[in-house]
Amino acid sequence: MVIDTHAHLYPARYLDFLESIGIDPASTKIARNLRADDSEADLRARFQMMDDAGVDLQVLSATPQLPMGSAPGAVSAENAAKAARMINDIYAAAVSTHPDRFRAYGAIPLPFVEESLTEIAYVLDDLKFFGVAINTFVGADGALTDPAYEPVFEELNRRGAIVYIHPAGHCAGCQTMIDHGLTWVNGAPMEDAIATLELLKADYPHRFPNIRFHIAHLGGDLAFLSQRLEDNYDDWGSFAHSPRETLKNLWFDAANFYAPSLRMALETYNPDHIMGGSDYPYFQDDKYVRAFDYIRNSGVDKATINKVLSDNAARLYRLD
Repeated sequence: MVIDTHAHLYPARYLDFLESIGIDPASTKIARNLRADDSEADLRARFQMMDDAGVDLQVLSATPQLPMGSAPGAVSAENAAKAARMINDIYAAAVSTHPDRFRAYGAIPLPFVEESLTEIAYVLDDLKFFGVAINTFVGADGALTDPAYEPVFEELNRRGAIVYIHPAGHCAGCQTMIDHGLTWVNGAPMEDAIATLELLKADYPHRFPNIRFHIAHLGGDLAFLSQRLEDNYDDWGSFAHSPRETLKNLWFDAANFYAPSLRMALETYNPDHIMGGSDYPYFQDDKYVRAFDYIRNSGVDKATINKVLSDNAARLYRLD
């Protein structure tokens, strides 16, 4: 089974609802008209691309189209909870209708803690989703490790949940990159790396050892910076534990599409924790096929290729 661990489904009625509760239409525009709806025509096109790429299963997430990615105060707790429940129910219907094609991560309405705890119980207990998906940038200060959110991570740790972390599209607050149109060019992978480093600085992988963190896009530039991170740990005590060793306990999807980057990630991280991903619908047709063929043609041994395409995700998701 070839598993795409990084894919999105954006029904138009959900995007409309986000806008109706105060989400800026500029942020939802990027998700529209991309064959990413749950209409019959869009699903048929999606499944054909999966067949062309030799992909059996997609794991869906609504990131970054979550109310948690909004401007602070723009969305009420009640409406954020309604949005999370809406997309979770849509995803549950997609999984139920196409169980051979879809599984899902649930949405939670951070920065609202009580509402998030309610939704965690719903998506894990009632819907049996694999885990939850959150954006890299949350609330007034942006940091996932804001102490206010610790009850959410405590509950996810208690449950041994998977937490999928995906860019919010805020350039981690860097106005210069926003001004120069670099939000998704460089801002997104930068957010992957910054959010992961925030987790390491706050020692979350050790404080919450039962959470399995899944980071998008090979973790941005983390593999490239591995020695620098370790030197800062050795010489300056910048982290509580070795970044190099901690990163080996995290999981990364390979929605990067450049074979030298994949090989570096395999050497730097744990090769048993890297998984295939497409970033659908943002890469389609030939580029959807490329998302998996680049792994097959990466020059690494066949056993490792099989791990990345299938075995590692099957183990993370505890699939038979």
